[in-house]
Amino acid sequence: MRPITQILLAEFGGKVITKEELEKLSTYLKVDDVDYLVNYLIQYGYIIRILRGLYYVKTPVEFSFKSSPTIYKLLSLGMNKITENWYFGLFTALVLNGLTHEHYTTIFIINDRIARTKIIHINGTPVRIIKTKRKLFDFGIIEKDDMKISDLEKTLLDFLYFGNYGTISKELALRIWREYKDNADWKKLKKYLEKYPESIAKVVDDVE
Repeated sequence: MRPITQILLAEFGGKVITKEELEKLSTYLKVDDVDYLVNYLIQYGYIIRILRGLYYVKTPVEFSFKSSPTIYKLLSLGMNKITENWYFGLFTALVLNGLTHEHYTTIFIINDRIARTKIIHINGTPVRIIKTKRKLFDFGIIEKDDMKISDLEKTLLDFLYFGNYGTISKELALRIWREYKDNADWKKLKKYLEKYPESIAKVVDDVE
């Protein structure tokens, strides 16, 4: 396996690779069983599984020291490979925007391509992946340290939106809204609100 691992780390270290790309590399190096290869690379710490058919390849330094990138970097690289329309949202956005000191173990990702009905574990961290409409990605997303994060105003409206449709607890969504709404820029929030269904504007009026 040494030739393939050397090429893998040299060419793809620090990047995300798909199973199809691994298959091409396997064919080039005359490795017959790509599933065996994937399991071998995971077992011996060359790659980290992000999602089915999507893997992070460690850099030579990371492999040598048995280290990994942060979970946020890992997820950012993975989601960038899947779609340009994604961001860390909900509770994770509150944390990354420095708005709460509460500890939330689950990381929330909003995107327009994939969904997971249950929490999954990526490199040992619980992750919730939520899919939503494409039109909700044109506003309220900031980039910081190569991460995409919803700003406070979008985060609050997302809580109401996903709470209203049962993706998260409605009671919890309303509690978060009441706790943080006074910190929001209401001019910006009202502008964002135009992008959401009218039912969300009604919720805002009812709980404002």
